[in-house]
Amino acid sequence: MICTLEKWKYIYSMIAVLNLGVLSSPTYHYTDTPRFLDTGQGYNVTVHRDQNAELACKIENIGPKQVAWVKKPNSFPLAIDTEIFDPDKKNIRVKYEKHSKSSQSWNLVIEHAQPSDSGVYECQVTSKIPLSFDVHLHVLDSPLILEPSIEMVGVKDNKIVNLYDPLTLTCNSTGSHGPPDAIDWFFEGNLVTNRDPHWRGRIVVTKRIQEEHPYSLLSALIIHRTEMGDQGRYICRSTTYTDPNTIMPTISAEVMILNTKKNQKRRDDESKKVQAFTRNTGSGVHMDILAFFILAAIAGIIQLENG
Repeated sequence: MICTLEKWKYIYSMIAVLNLGVLSSPTYHYTDTPRFLDTGQGYNVTVHRDQNAELACKIENIGPKQVAWVKKPNSFPLAIDTEIFDPDKKNIRVKYEKHSKSSQSWNLVIEHAQPSDSGVYECQVTSKIPLSFDVHLHVLDSPLILEPSIEMVGVKDNKIVNLYDPLTLTCNSTGSHGPPDAIDWFFEGNLVTNRDPHWRGRIVVTKRIQEEHPYSLLSALIIHRTEMGDQGRYICRSTTYTDPNTIMPTISAEVMILNTKKNQKRRDDESKKVQAFTRNTGSGVHMDILAFFILAAIAGIIQLENG
């Protein structure tokens, strides 16, 4: 990296300041010692060429100190906190995440990693007593080849939705050498599109490549307001234009629409019948009780006259 003398002085002075414990407030006393936490990743990370490599670094009790990433044997930082210090590294970034009040992570992400990116990366906590954590990155000089796959996210065989409620079907498709070029949705054998009068103004189809799974394409079919005519079989199919010989799988799901308004009307009708029966039954009981008392009164009068 070509750098002017002034820039070198700035970088080394920055490191010197950081190693003394930057910007410690005189009125702030942090007594807990920083320590590295288990990330579940281990000390070795292996990826294929052109994959994204994420090197995890999770720290507890960091206080006012900062985190730096360096690639050994170089001494100047690639990044400090989330700021990138090496302008030649256009493909790196730091992903910060706060897990709790006392623990955070600063993961170094190398996008489209190449074999030249292999090496030992050190996560440092800047303090008077240096703390560091090494991660060994191995970038294989071969592309990742996966078996093409597809799944309907969160749906096994069928999905039930109430009439007029929104419906979302999500399809996740993975290609062998990269993400599929497209995902299409079919309903009862016909392509789902806004040009179809049945769907016009009621659907949205979204597509995106997942950052954490760059070989996967995620598509969602969103129906804003379902109708009874939307009941049936939906098929998700992915396509790879660059490799027409690759057979991409398909997946389907059956959608059932429940007419809750019709069911509610039936329940209301049954409830009215029960209420009517109760009223009629109650009137009959009242009449029987009244007749009993009248007969009892007549019997008493007759007994008094005979007595």
